[in-house]
Amino acid sequence: MRLLILFLLSLPFGAHAADAPVWNAQSVLHAIASTQVQTVQFSEEKFLGVLDTPLLSQGVLTFRPPDGLEKHTTAPQDELMTLQGQALTYTRQGKTYQLDLTEHPEAAAYAVGIRALLTGDIAVLQRSYLLQLSGDAAHWSLQLLPTDPRLLSLIKAISVTGSGGYLHLIEYDQADGDRSVMTLAPESKAPAAP
Repeated sequence: MRLLILFLLSLPFGAHAADAPVWNAQSVLHAIASTQVQTVQFSEEKFLGVLDTPLLSQGVLTFRPPDGLEKHTTAPQDELMTLQGQALTYTRQGKTYQLDLTEHPEAAAYAVGIRALLTGDIAVLQRSYLLQLSGDAAHWSLQLLPTDPRLLSLIKAISVTGSGGYLHLIEYDQADGDRSVMTLAPESKAPAAP
């Protein structure tokens, strides 16, 4: 189950060296959680072992605090995935499917991790992931490595890159070798065609 849903703009880090906060995973998460704009456009490439070329899509991601996520794919076809609380709803070609995450612990653990990333809850993230931060405040990469065996059977790593308080790229590497790369842009800027 892929729930690639991460995103957004957030406030920049402190301006004065003497007043600058400590730069670590917590400060990056705090910046993400301080998001003012909660809608971004995305372009995504999915690399599947059974295909010679990646699948391309684009659309809009929306985060509705505290736990609402929506991925609206507009091309190549219209699809809507909504996560609210423990309910996942997926609509495609006029058909709607629902999934109760309490009955699917692996998907639930992933969804909880995504929400924790967006809300800056490092304690929740650290229950299922090892966090590795590299770079500096101007150009950083945060890698989430699953420590929960259930997640590890599905996810090899999730990498989020950004600059300052902005998220730019989310890479999702599955345990089976499939991979997706999502590029994010503020809603006022359309992402480059994949």
